[in-house]
Amino acid sequence: MSTSVRGQLDMTFDVRAEDLGTVRDIVQAYLRWWHIDSDVAYRMLTVVNELLTNVMQHTAADEHGYRMASLLLQKVPDGVTAIVRDQDRCPPAHVTPASLAERGRGLMLIRALTDDSSVSVTPAGKDVWVFIATSDVSEHF
Repeated sequence: MSTSVRGQLDMTFDVRAEDLGTVRDIVQAYLRWWHIDSDVAYRMLTVVNELLTNVMQHTAADEHGYRMASLLLQKVPDGVTAIVRDQDRCPPAHVTPASLAERGRGLMLIRALTDDSSVSVTPAGKDVWVFIATSDVSEHF
């Protein structure tokens, strides 16, 4: 399910590895439509991809093998926000990976690419919120 209103995209879907490219394409199209500069767009695409990958890796699948998540992407006056919701109530754990480890860098990456972030545990799971500021504070949507 997906809805779109001025400056907002709200999607709920089953997270599958083969669909991450499509989700990135949709997010990129909205960021382009909102006239978000390429640096901010690249950072947001990377963060959204990381958050959805975390849903695939760290949440339990339902009886059909699906992991439900939602993405709320919003253009706000001073930047772009995204909220990724999943059905796992465990907040992300910060780890310090070994220098050559292939896993465990997700939260460090998110913190490095965003200007602010937070996690809220809800009765239905958790929300991971991120914000990336834009240099152009004019409204283009």
